[in-house]
Amino acid sequence: MIESASMTSKIALLLCVLSAAGLLGGCASGGFIGPQPMVTDPMGASNVTLYRDGSWVGLVGAIHVRLDGSDLMRLWRNQSFSFRLDPGSHVLDYSIGINECRRAILIDPGQSYRFRLVPNCTIWEYLQ
Repeated sequence: MIESASMTSKIALLLCVLSAAGLLGGCASGGFIGPQPMVTDPMGASNVTLYRDGSWVGLVGAIHVRLDGSDLMRLWRNQSFSFRLDPGSHVLDYSIGINECRRAILIDPGQSYRFRLVPNCTIWEYLQ
């Protein structure tokens, strides 16, 4: 009888967790939530790709990304989005839950950059 009550408690807890995940995730989808950065020099602009891997950390939440203080996109697990960006210094910040992450990035003309955003505030940069 005690084993049955324990199993019932575990099932109830699992249902609560799944319900909370559904409420937090809702019907939200990833992608651009603000305007893409305005490119003033198409010949000198660089390609930038932001991506999030399939890590289980932050499973039920999207990473909310801002560029130079403006909302840019939401990234869910295994998503990536690309855009063009003028050369120069920019501020890339993102949040997931209580983690607020920020990094200055320097974009050189005509390059391709790939930034891996991780929920623990690690930003991996790969020059392509």
